[in-house]
Amino acid sequence: MNNRTLKNTHFSCPLDAAHFVGHQYGVERFSAETFQKISVVYNKLNPENDSNHLYLRDAVLLTDKANDNLILETWCQQRGGVFVKLPDSVSCDEELSDQLMRVSEQLGAALGEIRLAREDGVIDSTEFARIKAKLMKTVDEALALNAVVEGQVRDLPKHPTAVIGK
Repeated sequence: MNNRTLKNTHFSCPLDAAHFVGHQYGVERFSAETFQKISVVYNKLNPENDSNHLYLRDAVLLTDKANDNLILETWCQQRGGVFVKLPDSVSCDEELSDQLMRVSEQLGAALGEIRLAREDGVIDSTEFARIKAKLMKTVDEALALNAVVEGQVRDLPKHPTAVIGK
């Protein structure tokens, strides 16, 4: 679970996502936990600041401490992919059913967004951004379904074949 307070938070740049996550988590808290000056952390989390840079190790640590994958999700989307958190444990039939429902629910939300956008006959860039975000969530859920199904794969024992001699 993450600590986001805004639903459907979407950024196109990982540095903007880091800024958001850092401020949600607490700049002062992160500064103290990483033994960095607070002014340096503020600068690192400011996408417009060139005096201090957010290093990969800082982004990884912030992601772990905040328990929020927004930076990863944004980076993956920027690179043309998606981030999918794999299930923590072996899945059961109930988890499979739940994941199937999440895929259907998310697909319905995406299709509903498309229908609403087309009501006036034109899809503008703002509507497209909302559609794209819903479709990316649908892909996330479909990939999570793949992981749940993969968690149910079991190797069957191989039985020796009987050989009848002459």
